[in-house]
Amino acid sequence: MRKAFVPVLLVAASSVACEVHVGSEPRHPAPPPAQPAPAAHPVTPAPAPAPGTHTVPGKPLGKMHTPTPGGQPAPTPPPSGSTIMTGTNLFGSGTPDPNGWKGSYFQIPAGTTKMPAYGSMTPNGFLFASSLNVGQKQMSGGFPGIDASRNENFGIRWEAPLVVDTESDYTFRLVSDDGSQMFIDDTLIVDNDGAHTVKEVAGPVHLVKGTHSIRVDYFQITGEVALQLFCGKGQTATAICTTHLQ
Repeated sequence: MRKAFVPVLLVAASSVACEVHVGSEPRHPAPPPAQPAPAAHPVTPAPAPAPGTHTVPGKPLGKMHTPTPGGQPAPTPPPSGSTIMTGTNLFGSGTPDPNGWKGSYFQIPAGTTKMPAYGSMTPNGFLFASSLNVGQKQMSGGFPGIDASRNENFGIRWEAPLVVDTESDYTFRLVSDDGSQMFIDDTLIVDNDGAHTVKEVAGPVHLVKGTHSIRVDYFQITGEVALQLFCGKGQTATAICTTHLQ
């Protein structure tokens, strides 16, 4: 039997790289490890409201008043020698309430349809109230000691410090016949202006802790009167508003 010899070619290792074929597809060296994605640019959060400010959605309301040590200050008294209501009526009395409102009373022209510019007018007298809670009624008896016969065509600017114990969103609601407007730190929050029958309008505001100023302007032309201010935390104003929000 003849033996067959198969020559074997030995190839010396060289520096030349070779591809190894498996079947018909070449196998390539493993790809380099994936590079990490570039770091995202840092996002700077919107700055928080500066300390001592309060905001409504979309706009700042400005600086709050410096908190008053020891609780709520009394409303600013009328100037010396002013006419103060001597009795009581639906809106208030002549006795100051340290936790309530001071009202500046004005005589206004018949046919008024928009809020008068009380800031440029001289009050005809002053009165006080512990709260703004006059349901829709027919008024009689006028303003004793100021104008006892006037039950129509008058206006009142109510002012008080507003003490806020807890920073939060609040809702204020004004019910009036005729027009009314509510301001906090001179910024309009609720606008229920105009000559109309009893009507309700609400407005939200974010208040920081401290003592703010609150103002409600009101006018009455003819017919029944009404003025009620409600407030509460969150979206619902459920109770007659005091001047101390806890």
